Amino acid sequence: MIDETRDVADRREDLLTGVLAGVPGREIRTLKDTGWGYLMLPAAAENPGKTAEGLRVLGICSATGGFLTFETLKLLESRLPGKVNIVGMVTDDPVDSRARITKKRRFWRYYTPEEQEEYERGIIESALTFGVPCYTGEVKCDGFRKLLAEWDPEFIIVTGFGQLIDGPVIDYPAFGIYNVQPADLLNHHGAGPQPWEDLVARRADTTRTAIIQVSKEIDAGSVVGESSTINIRMADGSLTDDVLMVAEKTMVPVDHMVAELLLEVLRRRDEGKIGPVEHIDFESLFTPEFRSRLMEPIEPSKRGHLLPLPSNELRFHF
Repeated sequence: MIDETRDVADRREDLLTGVLAGVPGREIRTLKDTGWGYLMLPAAAENPGKTAEGLRVLGICSATGGFLTFETLKLLESRLPGKVNIVGMVTDDPVDSRARITKKRRFWRYYTPEEQEEYERGIIESALTFGVPCYTGEVKCDGFRKLLAEWDPEFIIVTGFGQLIDGPVIDYPAFGIYNVQPADLLNHHGAGPQPWEDLVARRADTTRTAIIQVSKEIDAGSVVGESSTINIRMADGSLTDDVLMVAEKTMVPVDHMVAELLLEVLRRRDEGKIGPVEHIDFESLFTPEFRSRLMEPIEPSKRGHLLPLPSNELRFHF
C-alpha cells in the first residue's frame, strides 16, 4: 500500500519514473505557459503500424469512464484502419498537488491515493503503448492551446475530466466536442460534477447516460442523445448507497454510445458535411438483448472493475 503521508513530490517522481522505465525512447516534457502537468511522448517503436490517416480524434478522459471511452476509440482505430487517427490524450493528474481538478467534488474522492495513481498510470500507459501522446496538465492556458493546434483534432470526446473546458477548445474541432454525462439530462437530472450522488439522494429507480455537446456552461450543451433506461436498483428492489457501484452501472452503455457517435461523425465526414452531430437515437441502435442487460439489477459481486474494457458486443455498421 502507498503511504498517504508520503511527500507528494516523491509520489509524482515515482509516477514519472515508472512511465519511462523499461521503454527506451519515451519522453516527458514540460510545456511553456502552463500551470502544471507534463506532455508524455511514446517511443517510436510502441505502435509502428499507426498512421496519420483518418479523422483526427482527441480524447479528454479520466478515471474509469474515461478509460473505457479511450479504449473504445482505440478499438475503432484498430478496426477501421485509415478512418480514425487518435492524435492525443488529455487526462487528469490527481497526484499533482498543483492540479486544479476539484478532487473533493468529483469521482476522485472515492479513491485512495494508491488507486488514484493506478488509474492515472493505467490511462497514460493505454495512450503511450498505442503510440498516442498524453498530456496531464492545465487546459485553460496558452501552452495547451498551442499543443491543441499541433494535434489539430477534428473531433473531441470528453469523459470524467476534472477541469472546465474553455471557448478556444470548445470552438476548435470541425465536427464538435462532446461530453459523456452519466445522467438523465433530458429529464433535468444529474447535471454537474456529482451525477451519481444525485441518484442516491433522490432514491431513484432508474437513470440514463447522455452524450451532450460541450458548452461554456457546465452540462448546458445540447443533448445529442441518451441511452435506454438503466436499472440502478438491487435484485431485492433496494437502492445501494455505494456511489461507486451505481457509477459502474451507468458506465455500461458508454462504449456503445461513443462508438455510435464516432461512426456518425465518420459518415458525415465522408458525405462532406461539417459541424457537430445534433441527434442520435441511441436506444434504437441498442439490440433488445443489450437493452435488457441495462435493466438487470446491480450485482454487488461485480463491483470494482478497475479498468473496464469495451464490450465484445460492439457492432460497427460502417
